[in-house]
Amino acid sequence: MKNISLNLGWQFHDNNRLSPRMGTPGPDMKLVDLPHDFIYTKPRSKDAAGAAANGYFGEGRGTYEKNLEIPAEWIGKKILLDIDGAYMNAEVLLNGRVIDKHPYGYTAHLVDLSAYVREGDNRLIITTQSRQPSTRWYSGGGLYRGVSLWVGEPVSIEPWDVFISTPEVSKERAIVRAQVDVSTMKRTEDKVTVTVTVLDAEGQEVAMGSVKLTAVPGEKSRSMVQVLVKEPHLWDTETPYLYTMKTTVIAEGQPKETLENTFGIRKFEVDSENGLRLNGRPLKLKGGCIHHDAAFLGAAAWPRAEERKIQILKSAGYNAVRISHYPPSLEMLKVCDREGIILLDEAFDTWQNGKVAMDYHLYFNEWWERDIEYMVKRDRNHPCVFTYSIGNEIGERDGSNNGYNWAHKLAEKIRSLDNTHFITSAINGTFDAEAFAKAVKEAGGPENVNMENLRADIRKKDDWGGKTASFAAALDIVGYNYLFYRYEGDKEKFPGRVIMGTETHPFKTYDYWEATMKNSHVIGDFVWTAYDNLGEAGVGRVVWDSTGLDHGFTGPWPWRSCFQGDMDLCGYRTGQSYYREIMWEAFDGHSDKMALYTTHPCHNGDTFWGTGWHWRDVEDTWTFDDEWLGKPVKVDAYADANEVEFFLNGVSCGKAAVEKLEASLEIPYEKGTVEAVAYRDGKEIARCCLKTTGKAANVTACADRPTIKADRQDLSYVALTIVDEEGARVPYETSVINIEVTGAGRLAGIGSGNPCTEENYGTPYCKAYEGRAMAAVVADEPGEIAVKAWVDGVGCTEIKVVAES
Repeated sequence: MKNISLNLGWQFHDNNRLSPRMGTPGPDMKLVDLPHDFIYTKPRSKDAAGAAANGYFGEGRGTYEKNLEIPAEWIGKKILLDIDGAYMNAEVLLNGRVIDKHPYGYTAHLVDLSAYVREGDNRLIITTQSRQPSTRWYSGGGLYRGVSLWVGEPVSIEPWDVFISTPEVSKERAIVRAQVDVSTMKRTEDKVTVTVTVLDAEGQEVAMGSVKLTAVPGEKSRSMVQVLVKEPHLWDTETPYLYTMKTTVIAEGQPKETLENTFGIRKFEVDSENGLRLNGRPLKLKGGCIHHDAAFLGAAAWPRAEERKIQILKSAGYNAVRISHYPPSLEMLKVCDREGIILLDEAFDTWQNGKVAMDYHLYFNEWWERDIEYMVKRDRNHPCVFTYSIGNEIGERDGSNNGYNWAHKLAEKIRSLDNTHFITSAINGTFDAEAFAKAVKEAGGPENVNMENLRADIRKKDDWGGKTASFAAALDIVGYNYLFYRYEGDKEKFPGRVIMGTETHPFKTYDYWEATMKNSHVIGDFVWTAYDNLGEAGVGRVVWDSTGLDHGFTGPWPWRSCFQGDMDLCGYRTGQSYYREIMWEAFDGHSDKMALYTTHPCHNGDTFWGTGWHWRDVEDTWTFDDEWLGKPVKVDAYADANEVEFFLNGVSCGKAAVEKLEASLEIPYEKGTVEAVAYRDGKEIARCCLKTTGKAANVTACADRPTIKADRQDLSYVALTIVDEEGARVPYETSVINIEVTGAGRLAGIGSGNPCTEENYGTPYCKAYEGRAMAAVVADEPGEIAVKAWVDGVGCTEIKVVAES
């Protein structure tokens, strides 16, 4: 089948009418391209229905309209509409007729238009509802992923009906198996030939096979073809080699029908004694959980935004991501295939037991089976996918609502579609109502309960293992959320169980990773989170005790992001990211890298509180106001060393021992340079410094890609930095950075890493955070794009980005 993108040129309007407006577009219509999120530019409000969970963003109903020009030669052919993601409760109308409804906001699905299209103009309308509270994170709204058409012959192979597996893999040979389902629109049976051809990355044929079958009306006729690939290039995290399978159907009286699929030859194995192996190589998953939004681009899954996110994570040492808590975009799957990032593919955040009022629990009973099928059939050929998760922190994990049976039911559904991947579920601790009630009574009220003591008491009872054992029995790999203290003991309690840390606290990342590396039956760790995301606002914040601020789980208005990520909203690395990279390298052998951070002197002597999803309140700066001269500043050095010596303007301030890859010393503030030198066994292995910067003197702009495609889909990210006269970033600068984009392109968005601000997205400016911001530009046509950035009263700069056909 031929795939035709429909991403460009939709008419969009945001309203709450009972039915889509038909006829001539009105003045409230605007022209948009997909992917498109219509929520993130709406004004945020402390009274937003989704509250902190949704980042205090708004809600609404979005309608997308487009003319489809259907040529005469398409009539009688197979025509499918492919919607990769629409949030949510999508309805599809063609020529005024409702032909499809799809409640889940995260599964791709196909809509058969064949019987409804007519020659010439056809009016396609897709409506979406983004209502809150429907998620525990920022959802966005609209057609936030790609939309396309598939057009094929009457006897055809539909897009997800080729299942490629590699049952035998070695360096010498690989067996590639293709399960092909053939569909026919004809009323009579057809004798057909199915041919599969494997092409290498250069397009050269390396294997070919064929089989004959009968295409039967009203059902999908299945065939199986196996071919031998000699001396295959194996897909791996370091060498993610991709092949193409071209599947052709030859039926009497019609042209050849061809479908192409990209795949990798690789083999995942796992057991409790040897852990996880990829192509026979032992592997620990250095993973992170990520949500789907792209900060100042909202939830729109721009291909470059998805690619950039994964490339940043890989450059920081990650080899795996967990998409939380829903299937990813097709673009995310493609980039993980290309970049060699292992992906945990998750179906649901909830089953029958809802977590917020309007979430998927309202639709689970009716839709779970279809949504599982959509996820598995779309994703199973992608070599990056190594396991499917049937759910995250599912309420039924303790057996309630027939949860044990449901776990087995979902797992068996997946295996019926794909028995080559592992199955997991992210299981968290269970709530002990009896223990909590007792603690409340003894403490005189819930606000007086010592939660650490309560958790310790619950651990002693150790009823989690028993309550979840039947649920876990449905799984190949058992996901543990925040339960690393169970790793070692559960090897004896549950012999043969393979464990994966599906969510872990950043604040205790060393302890989690140490426990992962010590236990062969624990195959990896997915920190929450690898990348800051909108929603779950303020969970990762630090609250200094002297402020008297509330210690609630989420942050009050105007918090907008979770503030838990190794990368901030712009993709800039945080202190915990550098620490984690050093930690991974240290456990693998040694690391010669180093990072240096400070705590503002105003916090000296103070103590702080965090949820566990926080990191220390540190910044990579040695620039403070004059009032702090002579006052002690806590300096932290992250290094794989025995000790670190600290220097201030060339004079030694003393040495500090390294514990869990961190050394600290208090140094009286003096302008200039603070430097740290790390020693391992008496030898210097690394040094790092921070310098005092001057006042803001200019703003700089740097494009990550100076040349982009002129297709209204590609992006160039432009880093914006306020600098002093020496060109160094001014870390506490918060002035407004303005941006103007002219020429062959336009501004796609601008924002900062600030997790707590009343600012709205959708403007051509934002306040700097830690002296910087980030913008993205998109090309409308070939030519030069002029990007001008300025800070009033400080400076101005301009760069060019070239857009090519």
